[in-house]
Amino acid sequence: MSGVAPTTAAQFRRFVAEHHPDRGGDAEVFAAGVHAYRLSQRAAGVDHPAGTAPVVFYRKRTVPAHLLERLRTLPRPRRRGGASERRCR
Repeated sequence: MSGVAPTTAAQFRRFVAEHHPDRGGDAEVFAAGVHAYRLSQRAAGVDHPAGTAPVVFYRKRTVPAHLLERLRTLPRPRRRGGASERRCR
């Protein structure tokens, strides 16, 4: 973090724009800054119900993994006829 934890909403927005992992920032620095901001807001008596969720990071799936997932969820073609029809051939 750049030394000082964000204390105002404007500082927090600048911090997020600079340190967000999706924009090339460090995930640990970002999580520490968000935690420090929430603590400062809680100490000031400001309650943000929408801002109380934990910061969760996830790794994006690669293209092949995404395609495999899509293939697994595609509807399978139905077989025509029952077991008795297959035995008659």
